[in-house]
Amino acid sequence: MLRRLWTGVEWAAKAVLILLVTAMTISCLAQVIWRYVFNDPLTWSEELARYLFVWVGYLSAWLAGTQRAHIALDAVTYLRLPGLERACLRFVEVVVLVFCGWTFYASLGFLQMTSTQPSAVLEVPMSLVYAGYSAMCALIIGDIVVGWISGERRHPALPQE
Repeated sequence: MLRRLWTGVEWAAKAVLILLVTAMTISCLAQVIWRYVFNDPLTWSEELARYLFVWVGYLSAWLAGTQRAHIALDAVTYLRLPGLERACLRFVEVVVLVFCGWTFYASLGFLQMTSTQPSAVLEVPMSLVYAGYSAMCALIIGDIVVGWISGERRHPALPQE
């Protein structure tokens, strides 16, 4: 049940990521068209594209983490000791979990502090832009914890038992 619920959360996050990339592309394309075809550049499109890119970067970092696609030192895998590999992967997960938990907590204060600070052109609260980091941390934490609870932690690099 928990795994199915988390799969829905992952699906929604991936859908948001697709929408953000699409909106960013449309915003950049609109800027080019208005600047070079109509000779009247848009004032808001660059800022919107930049803020969407921030969210795309954070959500993509989470997605790469779910696929274990981040750069890593794989010296332990050359030893061909599956038990040691699993122990190292668990250790890395604990470190990532602690780091994401701590920075998520710290980011909440930052979000509160920037909730009344408007962006330069769009005048949206800057906390909406900065919330991308908090969303990434929450998704990474959820991925690790749900994997531990359900026992279905994905490790593409390890041989299956």
